Amino acid sequence: MADVTITNTSTGAKATCPAGSNFREVAQAQDLDVAFGCESGICSTCLIQIKSGQANIAPKTEQEEFTLDARGVAPDDMNTRLGCQCQINGDVEFEPGM
Repeated sequence: MADVTITNTSTGAKATCPAGSNFREVAQAQDLDVAFGCESGICSTCLIQIKSGQANIAPKTEQEEFTLDARGVAPDDMNTRLGCQCQINGDVEFEPGM
């Protein structure tokens, strides 16, 4: 299993984790400056913008699609994700918020 790097492009903070890690768990453990509310994909507090590495994140869950749709995010927008729902499989750069 390869290590991957998650980078907050707005602060430069980085975290390294094994492929397949949950974004929320890594962000909280490594202080990547992402706010989390319900942690289950309902509240959309943890909206993030993927700046690079979109292909390195697992596909949206049904819950994530529902919440993003309710928030007005277009279904084909692959850059806006819920941090609590993302599984990281490779290097990713992101910015918190929308």
